Formats: sequence, structure tokens, C-alpha cells
Amino acid sequence: MNLIKKGIHVTIVLFIIAAVYTVIINVFAQTFFKDSANGSIIYKNGQAIGSKYIGQLFTSEKYFHGRPSAYNYNTYNSKEEAETLPASGGSNLAVSNPAYSENLKNRIEKLLNDNPELKTKEIPVDMVTASGSGVDPNISIQGAMIQTKRIAKANNISEEKIIELIKNNINNNMVNVLELNLALNELTK
Repeated sequence: MNLIKKGIHVTIVLFIIAAVYTVIINVFAQTFFKDSANGSIIYKNGQAIGSKYIGQLFTSEKYFHGRPSAYNYNTYNSKEEAETLPASGGSNLAVSNPAYSENLKNRIEKLLNDNPELKTKEIPVDMVTASGSGVDPNISIQGAMIQTKRIAKANNISEEKIIELIKNNINNNMVNVLELNLALNELTK
């Protein structure tokens, strides 16, 4: 009976410690890192349109496209998909897996089809491989640059202006696709 009491006491103490720790960490995050702690949501006209840290799928020829996602950037077409597909993550396919090679081939073909002036050797690896999280919001500078001709043509803007837009949106040698597309919207107004 004494061991049961001790077990209950230890459980209660650990529960209180965990609860207090959680509250302290949350208060600290909300005080000093409010934007990041709340997901760095980007708002336009008072409506949330995305997160700085979670990628989205852009398919229009007028916009920059991001990295491929093994799980379509966590968008589900049905309740069944939401119940069966993981929330995010990589495909976990080995390079030796034929499905990996097939995915890579299809992504290269799509990229070349979307950007007809592009040559295979110009394609950076991040534009045809999914990230480990499956929701990477950034692409390489080269990944943005290879899309300039398509975007300039689709938006009736000079390539020079698109290149300048990319250069103005570089952060740590990467480009955030959502922020770049928002800047593109401002440029095309």
C-alpha cells in the first residue's frame, strides 16, 4: 500500500512539474518570440493566407513554384485522405527505389514542360526533390531564377524586374516562395 501511495505522489508531482514547465515555456515564447511561436502567419486584408514556415502548393504559371512535396503540402481532397495520409514528411524512398527514380523523372518532365526554355542541366536539385518535412517554404535562389522567363511572360513583366524581385527577397541564400509570390502580386498590381 505504501508503494501505491508513493507512486501516486510521484505521478502528481511529475504532472505538476510538466504543467508548470509547459506554462513557463509558453509564456516565454509568447513574450519574446510571439510571431514564431504562433506560426508566423502572414495576413492580407485581415485574412490569414499562409505561414512563413510552412510551404504551400502554387500551380499557376503566373507564380513561383516551390519544392515538390511528398504529401502535396498537407492538403487533402477528402476526409479519407486526411485520415490515411501523414500530415507531413518525406516519401522515405531510397535512391535505389524505382519509385524514387520515377518521381524524379516526372518532376523533371513537369518542370521542363512548365519552363520550356529551361535545360535539364540547369535544374537545381531542390526543384525536383521533396524535402524531409514535405512542407518546405523555401527554394534556392537558382530554383527561383530558373522560373523567371515563365513568370515574366505570364505576367507581362520584364525578366529584369522578376530577377530584381528575386534578389530583393533573398534571405540566408534561400527564397521564401509565399513571400516572393506576395511581392510579385504587389509588382503586378
